[in-house]
Amino acid sequence: MELSFLATVMDGCSLRPHQIKITTFNLFNYLAPPGAYYDFENIYSFAHWQDKQHWTLKQIEASDADVIGFQEIFSADALEEQLASIGYPYFAVIDEPKVESDFIHSEPVVGIASRYPLLSVSAVEPDLLASKELGFTFSRAPLHALIELPVIGKVDCVVVHFKSQRPKALSEEKFSLKQVESWRSTMQRGLEARFIDAFFTERKRTKGYPQLLMGDFNRDLNSAEFSCFHANNADEIRGLSDSKRLLAEEAPIQATHYYGAKGSVLDYIMLSEEFDRNSASCLFEVSDYQVSDSHLVNPIYAIDRMASDHGIVTITLTDRS
Repeated sequence: MELSFLATVMDGCSLRPHQIKITTFNLFNYLAPPGAYYDFENIYSFAHWQDKQHWTLKQIEASDADVIGFQEIFSADALEEQLASIGYPYFAVIDEPKVESDFIHSEPVVGIASRYPLLSVSAVEPDLLASKELGFTFSRAPLHALIELPVIGKVDCVVVHFKSQRPKALSEEKFSLKQVESWRSTMQRGLEARFIDAFFTERKRTKGYPQLLMGDFNRDLNSAEFSCFHANNADEIRGLSDSKRLLAEEAPIQATHYYGAKGSVLDYIMLSEEFDRNSASCLFEVSDYQVSDSHLVNPIYAIDRMASDHGIVTITLTDRS
């Protein structure tokens, strides 16, 4: 059966281009009671937890995504159960939160859900020698999944939650070194980004699969620490591109997080050249980019009181053939 025919057959008889939707979703303290997040006082009541789950479920249903990358998971089993109930048979995490005194949780993990098979799932491991020399570890383990998508085939997908902008404290507090601590945080994000970039470069060299990076970057993509994700030199393997910039027409900037009245774009879905309409290697192109943000810009308390503090980014990929 020819690829062009496969690409246009959906639901048995509908003739339209095949589409795949991808979402990145920071859940914001997704933790079932009686667990507490960060402090012993931060425990959801049963009613609040029900509201949290209901709001989360509605957002996932609204996105109608085929693949979802999650951040800030504390209760992976509860999330997996929710996802299974609405048609996501594939779910994985590769780490566990830190738990103190049997109920105080910190260091939430990332995860992935998919309507299509996850062929393998593992943590992204930095180069052993380089990480040893640098004394480097990821602040949160990135998740690598090899996904089998319709028409496209195997895709390398990585879900990240990069180091926050909170200063990375030294062992001894000293007021005069506050800027040093802030710069350590920037350095950490920069190293995380570069080890991810190195991982993708090696995978592209050895496997050649299309690539997808998504998550909460905790800084604007144009920040210096993320320069490695921009297109590389012509004689090198081409880098990843912000999915929003791959649209046929330029879209307005839409914040995914607010600190007071100041909005920032912190959440991204980045794609390899197989999703770039201007590339000869293009298989699917970005046909739509949406940020679900009504809970941030126009919240309704009865609906959004247990909402995320991030917007939810969803892209649509449409088959070129």
